[in-house]
Amino acid sequence: MPHRFEAGTPSLGDWAAFGAAVDYLEACGMDALRAHEEALTAKLLEVLRAEEGVTVYGPLDPKERGGVVSFNVAGVHPHDVGQLFDAEGVAVRVGHHCCQPLMRKLQTGGTARASVYLYNTEDDIEAFARGLKKVKDFFKVGAKA
Repeated sequence: MPHRFEAGTPSLGDWAAFGAAVDYLEACGMDALRAHEEALTAKLLEVLRAEEGVTVYGPLDPKERGGVVSFNVAGVHPHDVGQLFDAEGVAVRVGHHCCQPLMRKLQTGGTARASVYLYNTEDDIEAFARGLKKVKDFFKVGAKA
C-alpha cells in the first residue's frame, strides 16, 4: 500500500543527478577524496588550535572526524563570528545546528561550523585563517589590556 502515500510524479531528475554524483565521486576515487578532506581538516584544526580564545568541539585528530569542525570564539556570539567571516567571503554555518540538546550538553548557545570537501583548497584554509584573525581583532579576543 505505499503507493497511496506517494502521489505524483517521481523525481526522475533527482534520480539522474544522484547517479551522476555517484559516478563522479567514484571517478575521483573515494580514498583520494578522504585523504584530501583529512589533509584540509588537519590544516583547519591547526589554524583553530593555534589561536588563543578559540574552543574546538570534537576530536582533534583529523583521522577521527569528518571535514566539519565546530568552534567558538571566547565572548563572541556565533552569529557575529559568521557575519565577520561572511564579510571576508568565507561561509561558515552558525547557530545551534538543529541540535539543541547537544548545545545544552556543551553549555553553549550555539557554535560556528566550518567544513571542507573535495572542492576546497589550502587557499580556502588561508582565507578562513584571515577571517578568524579579523574576528579576534574586531572583538579584541586574546588582546592584552
